[in-house]
Amino acid sequence: MLTQLRFIVAFSLPAMVLAQVPSTAATGAFSVGERDVQFTSSVLATPTVDTKVFYPATSAGANQPVANGTFPVIGFGHGFNLNYLDYQILCKHLASWGYIVITPDVQNGFNVDHAEFALELSESMQYLLSQGALSSSPFFQKTDTMTGVLGHSMGGGASALVPTVYPSIDAVSGLAAAETTPSAIAALANYNGPYQIISGSSDNTAPEASNQIPMYNAATGSKQHVSITGGAHCKFTDASTICDFVSSAGTVTRTEQIYLAKKYATAFFNYHLKGDVLALHFLCGDSLQADINTGKVTANTNINCLVGMQDPLQDNSLKAWPIPNDGLLYFEASGTVTLSDLSGKALRQTIVLDGNSGSMDVRLLPAGLYVLRNGEESTLVIRR
Repeated sequence: MLTQLRFIVAFSLPAMVLAQVPSTAATGAFSVGERDVQFTSSVLATPTVDTKVFYPATSAGANQPVANGTFPVIGFGHGFNLNYLDYQILCKHLASWGYIVITPDVQNGFNVDHAEFALELSESMQYLLSQGALSSSPFFQKTDTMTGVLGHSMGGGASALVPTVYPSIDAVSGLAAAETTPSAIAALANYNGPYQIISGSSDNTAPEASNQIPMYNAATGSKQHVSITGGAHCKFTDASTICDFVSSAGTVTRTEQIYLAKKYATAFFNYHLKGDVLALHFLCGDSLQADINTGKVTANTNINCLVGMQDPLQDNSLKAWPIPNDGLLYFEASGTVTLSDLSGKALRQTIVLDGNSGSMDVRLLPAGLYVLRNGEESTLVIRR
């Protein structure tokens, strides 16, 4: 993975570039393990919590060793009167992309507490983080510091409440998120972190107009709303449940709705929890535009792929301009500077003395994405 990455991405990149970008709807590189985990927390009304954890593993199956590396943690919250295991397709998909996903078996039946649900999701994630520091745990030194939360319906609304009890959460996403008590809409007005909402245009259980659209409008940070054309409230689950008998069926298949949910939720977390610049294809770029053009989705976002976005690191010494570029690329650096394609093949190279600026002629390169690298620092360059 590129380190200390700064990037600027154009909204509409050539089709040849998109073909090089792995679809976040496709299964990721990791085998998926699963483990039943129970923990206790003194801050919860019901202190003992049963959970299922899905994680990148050395091989697929129950209780397999965790794969090499460290991985962000994602909490998943189920919908009202639905089971915490009704979303294994989505949870396993995220695990295959390098996330440790924990889904707690809480808030079942009709007597639910949305604020407590948010606290249970928070405690679940923090439990996994604590396991990363415990030498006797299978997750020892496997958890990243980055955390995200995702939920469906009631769980999506509760996810929006998580920042009120866990302010250090790094990203929040919801599937057909429903308004809660206390209000998720009101809570989002005080949340300035990354927020995503994925909904169905045919949802008559938690309609977009009174649920997801106000949530998107309330959020004050980086945000995206993807509305699946003809999508239903209940088709985010693995298979038909009692939910399907009380909600509109919509016009898309469950397979297609889950496919789109996998694509956009994974891209959202890849970008905000891993700093993966290629995820912008799906958040504001050409892949999103292709789905809009074919009528699969409609979308709103305040993420602008035409504007440069710099990561939080302030000590990046590699500077390049102008980007996008159609002539001479200028940069400030020292030592050997290499321009490569996305496969790592070096295309241009120059040596810059300390205190000097350098340049490269990129006019003969095809339009697309390139990486300018100087030691450990990298900048993504667009040739238009």
